[in-house]
Parts: sequence; structure tokens; C-alpha cells
Amino acid sequence: MANIPPPTDGPTTPFSKTLDLTEWRERFGYSQRQAAEAIGCSRGAWAGYEHGDQPIPKYISLAIAALSLGVGR
Repeated sequence: MANIPPPTDGPTTPFSKTLDLTEWRERFGYSQRQAAEAIGCSRGAWAGYEHGDQPIPKYISLAIAALSLGVGR
């Protein structure tokens, strides 16, 4: 019988945790406003994602991943 790994909670999305956002922003030297402008959301929305006040939408995570790879700069 094949050795099948146990199921996981599902795929993880990059930049889906608040600490990920803060580390990414600081690594690129962005203020919250600059990070928000770079990914196309308001500064208030970015602050909410970064502080955990609201969930990070998948499209925001993917936009950050794309910027990290140099797409759209």
C-alpha cells in the first residue's frame, strides 16, 4: 500500500498573516501608506490587515507576492 501523507488544512496563501505584511513592508522600506498605494488599497485598509482588524483578502496576498517578484514595478 502506498504511503499517503495525512491531509493538511489546505494550501497556505503567501502573505496571509498580519506579521507577514509587517515584515514585507519593513523589508521593502515602505510606510503603511506606500505599501497600500503599491498594492492598490487604502491606507486604512492596509492598517486593518496589518493589525488583524480585518482578514487579508486573497487578492491582497497575491498582489504582495507579485510585487515581491518584481511584477508591476
